[in-house]
Amino acid sequence: MAYSIKEIEKKDIYDFMYVNTMSWTETYKGIIDDSFLEKIVNELEKNVERQVNLFDKYKSEDPNYKRYILYVNNESVGVIGLGDSRVDGYKDAGELYCIYLLKKAQKHGYGKIMFDYAKDRIKELGYKSMIVQCLKDNKTNEFYKHMGCVLIDSKLRKVGDKEYMENVYLHNLD
Repeated sequence: MAYSIKEIEKKDIYDFMYVNTMSWTETYKGIIDDSFLEKIVNELEKNVERQVNLFDKYKSEDPNYKRYILYVNNESVGVIGLGDSRVDGYKDAGELYCIYLLKKAQKHGYGKIMFDYAKDRIKELGYKSMIVQCLKDNKTNEFYKHMGCVLIDSKLRKVGDKEYMENVYLHNLD
């Protein structure tokens, strides 16, 4: 299948937010509270508008914050977000903030393609390592381990009104 990955422009925000939201509902069903998942779907248009309004601010205030979309046969099916690490003790690393792929595009090698693409972009930012955070009950933890990420910590993360355990991984980019 023909695929491409591109950095988003303001006009791409709806596609980015749609894939991000729908992949959350697919990935976190049974892990995160259903009311939170329903809320993000119901607030999709509002979140798109907010992201459009913040787009230029993000670009100017944090030039390392990058978002990308994976297109397969001209349909947006995956998203990547990355930038500077937000994890204490790892400010000298880049971070893969998100990598989401719609269920219909999974099991075709696109996750690896997106992961490798993100690693290359983080290297271009000058980092030699990358942080990845993943909710403990998310089966994607196995993917990150398979890609060479090493578990370095676990911590609580608030999502909506509840807290969930999250694994923190480190990946050496050399």
